[in-house]
Parts: sequence; structure tokens; C-alpha cells
Amino acid sequence: MGEASLVSDMERTSALVKKKAVLIFGIIITAAICLAAIMIVLIGGGKADVYMDVPRSLIVCLAAASVLLVVIAGAMLLKLCRQIINLWNAVFESISSVAAQKEINTLPKKKEPNPAILVESSDTSKLDKLISLISNINRSHSFEEVLKYIYSAFKAFVPYEYIGIALIKEDGKTLEAAYGISDGTIKGLPEGLLGRKVDIHKTSLGKVVETGNARIINDLEKYTYGKPIKEYNSIIMSAGICSSITLPLVIGTKPVGIIFFSSTRKNAYTEEHAAFLETVASSIAISFEKNIFVDDLLYSSVLALAKLAEARDEDTGEHMERMRVYAREIAILLHQDEEYSNEISPGFIKNIERFSPMHDIGKVGIRDGILLKPGKLTDEELEEMKHHTVYGAEVLRAADQHMARNGNSLFKPGIEIAESHHEKWDGTGYPYGKKGEEIPLSARIVAVADVFDALTSKRPYKEAYSFDEAFEMILNESGKHFDPGIIRVFGKNRERIHSIYKSFLTAGKFP
Repeated sequence: MGEASLVSDMERTSALVKKKAVLIFGIIITAAICLAAIMIVLIGGGKADVYMDVPRSLIVCLAAASVLLVVIAGAMLLKLCRQIINLWNAVFESISSVAAQKEINTLPKKKEPNPAILVESSDTSKLDKLISLISNINRSHSFEEVLKYIYSAFKAFVPYEYIGIALIKEDGKTLEAAYGISDGTIKGLPEGLLGRKVDIHKTSLGKVVETGNARIINDLEKYTYGKPIKEYNSIIMSAGICSSITLPLVIGTKPVGIIFFSSTRKNAYTEEHAAFLETVASSIAISFEKNIFVDDLLYSSVLALAKLAEARDEDTGEHMERMRVYAREIAILLHQDEEYSNEISPGFIKNIERFSPMHDIGKVGIRDGILLKPGKLTDEELEEMKHHTVYGAEVLRAADQHMARNGNSLFKPGIEIAESHHEKWDGTGYPYGKKGEEIPLSARIVAVADVFDALTSKRPYKEAYSFDEAFEMILNESGKHFDPGIIRVFGKNRERIHSIYKSFLTAGKFP
């Protein structure tokens, strides 16, 4: 590909970006109008005579339409990313061809070794790996799959046993450990770090973000000597990590996170390693923007609908947050247990955290007279209330059908949770009477978190049980309501569950 052709393609892409940006903006505005319409209907729903005139199907249709509009906007953003990445692919392929040609044209004389060719061959191999990385990103693999590829592909060039990624939250100062991968020999990582948060400006990581430069630590013990050891450093050192390279993840000019390459050997890294990994970090940032941004866009749109249901029931919002934390903690505990360690990955834990608040999204289709009734429901009302599981799955499936990636469902965990969190291990639950492992693991986890929080919360029809009472009630339902394996792990970790309960109590997050 010639220089003029590349420039021409880039100009065309730029023009296309401008046109589609206007269209995407219009779609998002339309979605916002749909959401506003739902809100008006629901606020009006406070008056029984108004709400009764509004068919449930209209609410579900409006909800699905708003999600689909945002999905379309996300798909268009995804397509733009692909077009830009295709140009980058062409550039890298051109460079690779030049590098390969140089290797052919610089053969050493007979019986005379030429170290330059060995260096060039290594550089070409690195370039091939980078091109392959971009190809993986371009094929719309999940962010977790891209991270797995990076872990396996670049070990020939850089020594590491662990790669971790921390993301900067919306406030611009909180850094949260979000992803991690190791070869299984590093004890306590990534599960020991996932979800932990620090103020980036109160750590040395702030300098990495501010300067945009890589940081090399070749002796972590020496680096921390004489300083107060932060909790995350203690976890890393306990896992046997001795050296690390830390690089910022930047999209455009905005820092979005940090990536860590870590080794159990001292003095493992050089400036050459850092220079190479800066290129890898750039590709990871592309993958982050392409996969995580679009996923977050879709997730946020559906969560907005869940919050519409919350707006009609004041305690629902706090309940969503509490059970999200409980569900995530249970998933982490299961990941640390031998029986479940192969079933639960960091990505699974992330999905539990993301989608567990959507468990009651279907309540958007339940009448106020039933949803907000202070007393016990009649049999007929209870049957209608049970339908919130089906309504929630309907909304999420409608969105999912239009945004599958490589044949994989984006909203599968949310659908499983919304539809099956009231199923019971012994088959006596609803809506379909599933039993045992017929119930998705995600829903089995959320069921425990949901019921435990309901027991420890005050409701219009009951007082809150104490922590000890609720904990024993959960244990007594092992093999009946709940998966006995999950309850075994839950029961072993009473103190960790109690510390979460106590934090909510202290913060005044119970009704």
C-alpha cells in the first residue's frame, strides 16, 4: 500500500466518522426520549387510575426500544473502530513486509554470522505478534480473550508470570483492580486484588498516569523498604512478585487505566522491555475502547431501565447495591475454592458484579398496586409478581438479539440472573421449576445474595432479622432453596460476609 493511498483512506475515514457521529448522536437522543416516556408513564403510575390504562406490553416495548436504539449506536461505534483498525492493520502489514524484505536483502557472507540479522529477525517476530494482536482485536474478541492472547504471545520477549489491569473510575481519581491473569502458579492473584480501590493521587501510580511513562521496579522489597506498605503491595509481595513494569493505558489523550507486567524474579526488566510493552499497552487501550466501552454503553442503558423500577420502590435501589456487593463477594469466595475455581474466572466475577443489579429489572412491568402493596399479596397478585422474572428476561433478550458478538451473547449472564434467581435447588422455585445444576451458576449465586439481603432488611410486611438469624436461615436452606456447594463456601466465610453487612449498617444503607 502506497503512502498516497494510505492518506486518501485516512481522509475518507475521517469524513465518515464525522457523518456517523451526527447520526449516532441523533439515535442516542431518540433513546433518551424513549426513556423519558417510560419515566413519565411510571411516575404517572403513582396514580392507580392513570397506570391501569397503560398496558404492560407498552412499557416493555418502550423499554426494549430504548435499549435497541442504544445498541444500534454502540454497533455503529464498533463499526467505526473496525474501519480505523483496518487502516492500522494495513500500516503494520506494510511495515512487516519492509522488515521481511530487509532480512532477505542483508544475508551474511558464507560462514560469516551476522548478529544484525538475528536482531532484525527478533524485531520482525515481535511485529508479527503485534499484527496478530491487532487482528485478534479486530475480530471482536472479548477483552478477556485479548488479555489471554497477550499473556501467551509475548512471554518469548518479556518475562512475566502475572498481568494485571486497573481502571480509573468516573471520578478520575479512584483506581480499581479490574482484570488479571496468571499461569496459575501465583497464589492469591488475581482474586486477591480484584475490586480493590485506591486513590491514585495518594500512590506512586499517579506519576505513571501524569507523565505517561513506564515505571520499572526491579526489586519490590527494596522499593518498599522503610515505607508504609499498602495493602495491595502486601498482597503482591505475598504472592511472590519481585519485579514489575507499570504502564498507563491511554485512549486519545485520556488515561483510562494502568497495566502491570509482573515477574517473580528480581531485576527482570530493562528499558527495552518497557519500550516494547508501550506498544502492547497502546493495542490494549484500543481493545479496551472497542470492547469495554461498547459493553459499558449497553450495560448502562439496561441498568437505567433497572433504576426505573427502583424509582418506584425506594428500598430497591439500596437493595440492588447491597446484593451486588454480596453476590460479587460470594463469586470471589467460590473462585478461591477448589470445587469452583475452574468454573469461575475474573470475567465471570465481573459479570456477576455488572448484571446482579438487574435481577429485578422485570418489575418495571408490575403494577404499583402490587409492587408497593404494604401487606401480604393475594394468590393472584403473587402470581403476577412472579412474572417479573419473565418480563426481565424478555427485555434483555430483545436487546441481546441485536448485539451478539461472534455468536456470543452479551447479555447472557443478565438473562440468566433475571429469569432464574427465584428458582430453587430442589425444583420448587419459579418461573419454570428448574432444579439443581439446571439453574445457571450465576443465578444460584445471586439467589443467595438476594435472599440474605432481604432477610436482613426491614420491609413493609416484616422486621429485619439479625445477622446471626439470617445467616443460620441461609445455612438451613442448603440443598433445598440453595446450591449446597455455594452454602458450604458461604458458611466457611462468615466473618467476610459479616464485615460487608457491618459496613452497610455503619453507612446507614439499611431501611
